[in-house]
Amino acid sequence: METKTVDILAGGLMHELFRRGLPNDRNMLSASALVTPSRRGILLRAHENFMEAGATMIVTNNYYVTPGVGFTPDEIREYSRLAGEIAVEARERANRKNSTQICGSLPPLMPSFRSDRTIDRQEGLDTYLAIGEALLPSVDVFMAETMSSLAEAKLAYEAVESLQKPVMVSFALNSTGQLRSGESVVESVLKLIEFCTHHAELTPGEIGGKSNLLCGILFNCSQPEDITKALKGIKETPGLVDELKSKEIRLGGYGDRISSTSKAGAMEESLVPGALQSVMDMEVYSKFASCWVEDGAEIVGGCCGIPPEYIGHIAEAVAP
Repeated sequence: METKTVDILAGGLMHELFRRGLPNDRNMLSASALVTPSRRGILLRAHENFMEAGATMIVTNNYYVTPGVGFTPDEIREYSRLAGEIAVEARERANRKNSTQICGSLPPLMPSFRSDRTIDRQEGLDTYLAIGEALLPSVDVFMAETMSSLAEAKLAYEAVESLQKPVMVSFALNSTGQLRSGESVVESVLKLIEFCTHHAELTPGEIGGKSNLLCGILFNCSQPEDITKALKGIKETPGLVDELKSKEIRLGGYGDRISSTSKAGAMEESLVPGALQSVMDMEVYSKFASCWVEDGAEIVGGCCGIPPEYIGHIAEAVAP
């Protein structure tokens, strides 16, 4: 039996940065680590520690550098570029240049989890392209993450396609295992593949012999239980896994450290107060990650509230 390569992804940085003492200045959330020069060292060390724990993929810290948080177009370009440069510096300091990929975050441009709050289409395309161009010199792959709807994911993908860098798309799920918009996971995956394939035909080009830039479909910032539902749904859909393999699209999941009792899976403006206090210990979370691998995931890790210690435990749990 062939042993597949499983990458370990360190995702959401905000809670880890707060845990390390980063203040939430002017409601900038994790972007405060970019805006204030004296705090950039906190971000640098966090990236390093995640890699030292076993992460083979890290995500740039520009998730909250968006119009929805109040950043101007010039600031978005400046701080997105800086987020990429800090990730590169951290990888060099950790001596992981040949073993860790840097994923450039293409975040929701308006409030996360709200598929009903959208940005003007052209502004969205322009903003994602600006983020992509700023990150381009530093990253190995783009990550359109915490996408609440198929439309949001397609917008991010379309915006950066001209940059000819591989793209992964990661959806946020609700408590029933659907996208936050209520769309079916399986239908959304099928439609996303069709969309990206069609675009590849319209704009011929190859990255490493692969015309379709879509290289991963993941699920993040969601309850581990719901990620399990999503991956099982894909696995049980006739022909879908084979289609993903034929197009070299990897599956993955990086969830939050919350349990199904926290109510955090409901479509709300924000997570309910105290949701992340429903702590899931390392052993339990790592078992979820192992189940995801059994269900076809090749990229597993953590998002909100998952510190380096958990990443290390996950790496051990899924090691061949």
